[in-house]
Amino acid sequence: MRSRLVITAALVAVGALGTVGCSSPPPARLVALEMIDTLDQPESVRDCMTAKVEAMTELEVEAIAASEDQLTLDGFSADLASCIGG
Repeated sequence: MRSRLVITAALVAVGALGTVGCSSPPPARLVALEMIDTLDQPESVRDCMTAKVEAMTELEVEAIAASEDQLTLDGFSADLASCIGG
């Protein structure tokens, strides 16, 4: 659960930076991958989450980061959280 919140919060933060920052924010994919690397989860879980993010296009990751739709964010979080359960 905490893992989902951390990653979702990171992507939302990247989206916010894009709208208020003077310089361009780092790519959403990079932020997501870095957040995954910091999670206190087994390597197999982090590898699963990384594979899911890497399978997405940059446009898909950016769209999630920029989304204000809670269902979109929850869906992304649930997809990553599925790595924890199995």
